[in-house]
Amino acid sequence: MSQSGVSGSERALILAPFGRDAAVAAAILQEAGLSADICADLPQLVRECQQGGGLALIVEEVLQEENFRPLALWIESQPAWSDFPIVVLSKRGGGLERNPAAGRWLEALGNVVFLERPFHPTTLLSVVRTALRGRRRQYEARDRLETLRAAVIRQREDQAHLRLMVNELNHRVKNTLATVQSIVAQTLRAGGASTLTRDTLTSRILALSKAHDVLTNEQWSGADLGEIATQAAQPFRTGLGEARIRLSGPKVRLPPKAAIAVALAIHELATNAVKYGALSGADGYVTFSWTLARAGRRRDLEMVWREIDGPRVTPPTRAGFGSRLIEKGLASDLNGEVRIAYPADGVVCIIHARLDAEEGEEGPEGEPAAEEVRARPRRQPAIGPERLESAPPRA
Repeated sequence: MSQSGVSGSERALILAPFGRDAAVAAAILQEAGLSADICADLPQLVRECQQGGGLALIVEEVLQEENFRPLALWIESQPAWSDFPIVVLSKRGGGLERNPAAGRWLEALGNVVFLERPFHPTTLLSVVRTALRGRRRQYEARDRLETLRAAVIRQREDQAHLRLMVNELNHRVKNTLATVQSIVAQTLRAGGASTLTRDTLTSRILALSKAHDVLTNEQWSGADLGEIATQAAQPFRTGLGEARIRLSGPKVRLPPKAAIAVALAIHELATNAVKYGALSGADGYVTFSWTLARAGRRRDLEMVWREIDGPRVTPPTRAGFGSRLIEKGLASDLNGEVRIAYPADGVVCIIHARLDAEEGEEGPEGEPAAEEVRARPRRQPAIGPERLESAPPRA
């Protein structure tokens, strides 16, 4: 049995094959209530050490006359937690100071204490008990390491199981979205809904699916705002050109709920721009930019959608679904404010959220490449009296 598999042996292994030293030492230890076994030779001592022991008592004559390399090899093979104590019973006038060989024993055997003979029983007991206290601490360190190792293994297994469950959930959600999209399309078609209505609803489900794809790739730990905006704008860029929707801003990670809300808001704003705004003509374009300001632990995120060089704008007369989605849904999910304005030269939507930094995020002087943030509640209600997705508001 290897030493690492032995649980807390504290027996003293005695190797003193000359005279009565072994019997005397064993009697002293056993009378004090300590376990002691006598070994006939060095090979037996090594075998007993492999079975488990608290310390070894060895007379120096054995180390002088026999090859102690097997014992040194066993010492070298100890696990990291173990430092097996050895008490060398030296002759009078011997020991490390007067015996050059003692330095070699110390180097080869490691944790060595020299006790000069003849010794008083109290001295022997003191040395042995001190060695055993050190051995107990080694056993405690071993147990802690094994507990920690088992905890790490369990954590890895739990994480692997969690990843499996998340991947399965993601797969089921994607299938559910595809099923919902198919059911909606068939229901609207059978009910005589217009092509515009069918396409609008289908595109909204598709935008939700795209945001879901980004979050899935990030294991639903959050998503980068730039990536969310790119995915939401991509269907419009594909048909109109990259330059028609221009995105800019620093690295900011949003929690899943906020990421989905922003994706749906960009989709609604872009859809409105294609129908009535800057993307409805050949020359117009839109910009979507965001900035992150710091004030202690508070982070203020501002996102601005701005339409440029489109047809002249007049305020809408009624609220549509897109307007309600942005004003109520987005403002609620970000715990912030949304303001939609209709200046004559183009729609402007300003989205503001007050965010708190996640644990481990650096302060203002050490801004990381990507910030993991979460929305902080605001008491003020969402504002935005203007409306999107209404009857054509353009002049």
